[in-house]
Amino acid sequence: MDPERLADWQAADALFDQWLDLPEPERDAWLAAQAPSGAVRRRLDQLIDAHRRPRAALDPSGDNLAGCRLGEWTLGSELGRGGMAVVYRAWREDGMARRQAALKILTLGALGATGRERFQREAEILARLNHPNITPLIDSGVAGDGTCWLAMPLVEGKRIDAWCDTQALDARSIVRLYLQVCGAVACAHRNLVIHRDIKPSNVLVEEAGHVRLLDFGIGQFTDAAAEPTQTLWRAMTPGYAAPEQLRGDPPSTAIDVYGLGALLHRLLTGLTPEAGDTTTRPSQLVRTSSHAYHRHHLPLRNDLDRVLLKALAEEPERRYASVEAFADDLRRWLDQRPVLAQEPSLGYRARKFIGRNRFGVAAGVLLSATLAAGVTATLWQAQEARREAENARVQAQRAILVRDFLQHVFQSTEPAAGGVPDALELLAEGARRARSDLLDSDPLAAADILMLTGQARRELDHGAEAEADLLQARELFARVAPRAWKERASIEEEIGHLLRDRGDGEGALRHSRAAVGLGEQALAEDGNAKPLLEARTGLGMALFASDPHAARGMFEDVLAALPGHGLQDTTLHITAIDGLSATVAATTPDDIERMVAISEEQIRLSRLIDGPDSGWYASTLADQVPTFGRAGDHVRAGELAREAVAIADRVYPGPHSKKAAAHCQLAAHLHLRGRFAEAVEHYAVASGINRELGQSNLHVQACFMFSGYANVATGDYPTALADMERSWEILGQHDYRTSPTGLTACGNRASLQLLLGDIGAAAGILADCPRPDGGPPVIQHHQAFAELHLARGQLAEAGRIAEELREAGPPEADDRYWMRPWMLSLLLAHREGREDAFASLVAALGEHAAMEPLSHCLAAPDEARCLAFP
Repeated sequence: MDPERLADWQAADALFDQWLDLPEPERDAWLAAQAPSGAVRRRLDQLIDAHRRPRAALDPSGDNLAGCRLGEWTLGSELGRGGMAVVYRAWREDGMARRQAALKILTLGALGATGRERFQREAEILARLNHPNITPLIDSGVAGDGTCWLAMPLVEGKRIDAWCDTQALDARSIVRLYLQVCGAVACAHRNLVIHRDIKPSNVLVEEAGHVRLLDFGIGQFTDAAAEPTQTLWRAMTPGYAAPEQLRGDPPSTAIDVYGLGALLHRLLTGLTPEAGDTTTRPSQLVRTSSHAYHRHHLPLRNDLDRVLLKALAEEPERRYASVEAFADDLRRWLDQRPVLAQEPSLGYRARKFIGRNRFGVAAGVLLSATLAAGVTATLWQAQEARREAENARVQAQRAILVRDFLQHVFQSTEPAAGGVPDALELLAEGARRARSDLLDSDPLAAADILMLTGQARRELDHGAEAEADLLQARELFARVAPRAWKERASIEEEIGHLLRDRGDGEGALRHSRAAVGLGEQALAEDGNAKPLLEARTGLGMALFASDPHAARGMFEDVLAALPGHGLQDTTLHITAIDGLSATVAATTPDDIERMVAISEEQIRLSRLIDGPDSGWYASTLADQVPTFGRAGDHVRAGELAREAVAIADRVYPGPHSKKAAAHCQLAAHLHLRGRFAEAVEHYAVASGINRELGQSNLHVQACFMFSGYANVATGDYPTALADMERSWEILGQHDYRTSPTGLTACGNRASLQLLLGDIGAAAGILADCPRPDGGPPVIQHHQAFAELHLARGQLAEAGRIAEELREAGPPEADDRYWMRPWMLSLLLAHREGREDAFASLVAALGEHAAMEPLSHCLAAPDEARCLAFP
């Protein structure tokens, strides 16, 4: 295309975009007021006509096409139009179920002679791509009159820019969301496909923050011949098209790198970039406090500026070599590592090392500060106790000795790999020197050090080392300072916590009760209530597994006592309210309103006390996900789950229980929304960490149990079996197999064996299942018996159990487990030829019949579909 004609198309397209942005009633008046040149006006009229008129042979009058059929699809309401196509809501009957889709119809008026070829290519592209963030192709065809159409899943979501604005996401959250787009584009490139039209309207965000990349209408295979630019100009979007696209150069994957950069530029600044401008930093565009995107000014400065400018470089060779390289630099920015968009200096690398290792670097400072605070407190106590001059002298000497000891530790610690020593290295050196340098000369100082190193090592999930430190500190305090009630109570509580994590409920109760006794002594002697309230909180946690009502009373008493002792908005406050949240859920699970109020208070306290970028805050966010899910606020639940995982991954680069818990909660959220393929990825992270750390509490049990279910749903039976067996093992450790959770786990294990074809193993599992303690039927447990009867040919007995379960669990939108007895009943009705019963079941299901995998069972009732885990 010559420069003059290209300029005409650019001008017409810019006017067309302005016309599209206007409300329909204002468009004609605006158009009449424009006075472009003749060539520009002709092209503008062509674009508007293509937008307003679908395929003439199908709709000569321009009326709505609702009710028309294309292939097996019936068109419903119009969803949208553009220069290339018109998109309708459509449906088709799949057996007894109805499947909905978005059906895209070619608009030949705007595409000219190459339109049909381009549409065929889009179908080929979508058929080639398989990625959770790319909308797949369901069906395609050509009608008798030549009308081309594609059918894709109906995506209910918002444009990514509208989503980010509505949610008021910060820069880090935007980048984490945006990385899903990068993953989709990278998948396309691996399959030799270039998108060529990345812009906000082609990226939708579904509920819970799941991204979908749409519209490969102008996509091209990288090994295909280039198209003439004049047939493609309408397909480009000014502001997002790469400079070489505007010049009509041959396409390459660098086009999509630019498009991705332009999209992120829009999300962070509200503006599209000036093509090829590598001098104006994005942060400068939002530097004024009145700018709507000013909140992104500081995050953009320096590193993110450089990353965006590299992606938006005018010359393709100066951009990132691939989408993966671009995404990797964004992840480096999220992790506060040096980005590759600049040549990092020594000072820059040092700043980044400290930034991403704040926990490790600061741990030494924190440990020192903690001990310094203890030293200060000891000296102050010594001054207050002048009447006991000898005791004051001893305490002061103890404080000075501990201070000098810590200084020596920090000076002498050799880090494992150079640089700054990490927290574990400092703790190991401190514990070693306490035993070798202090134990004989000053056992009380050694007890101080070992108590602190034991507490810190437990927080870092180094349980064996923590237990050794704490037990030795316990013995030393009991021998040389038996009236150190506060310290002794704290040690007993820490040991109880360790034993709870290992599944030793009796041991945890024993040490927690010892802590309460020591706390009562502290209150009686010096009026300090904090050790007692901390110990009672720990006892509440230890009671939870065996007596949640008693645990709830313990937490409520502690919370009521806090204000009277000035301990509200403290770490003790948040620990107690965490316990109350768990016990309210266990004792009054239908009190959703109170549970939501408690969750909001937990989030407030953790953000205030722990800080928004801490592992404790990540843990708090993750813990609230089930509550908001049960309240029906799935969007909030998904946001909290993803934020928790992002923080935990950043704070804990290695295995950690809080990181496992965050991934497990996100997995469970996805699981309950039926997104099993995504869920199993996060379950795998959690399961790996929990196995490595040897975690055995009931939260870990639930994670293994649900992981087993999700892996069955995705067909990975070996992983499912391993996870279910670990879940059952932990339930046994806690004597919890007779609970509804235990019966659920038992039933799932038996159902899995039936799917594996081992009827004997399934029967053995069910025979060993503890008898339920009364109460309503547990679906998974009874379902397994029904499936066993089915496998043995005992259809009447299987049907009776399925009917009982259907009556106990009617269809509902926010649950999935009710589907299993309904699918079993459908299978039985079909196998026995009871058409009336089958039709009655379908009628009772109503709109729930469209839910997967129930809809698959309806469409083709066989064991593979109707015994699936929904």
